[in-house]
Amino acid sequence: MHNIGAQSFTLAIAAMIVGMSTSSAYAYLDPGTGSIILQVLLGGVAGIALAGRLYWHKLLTMIGGRKEAADGERFSEERSVEANDGSRK
Repeated sequence: MHNIGAQSFTLAIAAMIVGMSTSSAYAYLDPGTGSIILQVLLGGVAGIALAGRLYWHKLLTMIGGRKEAADGERFSEERSVEANDGSRK
């Protein structure tokens, strides 16, 4: 564990040295670039949220917080709800 910390520190120092030794680029970034960066960030947040939502049920099932229903039970419950909705019309 200590070795990973030492390597991270060495990498950070090397990155700072390289960053300070480069010259200015004088690059132009148009407003569309900011829009693309914002879309990438929001897409990443949405992807992480979706992955978390998908695996949250599996985590709760694994630790015993929720019982996993069989596929047949879910299907029969859905069919009964659809039948009840149709009969009310």
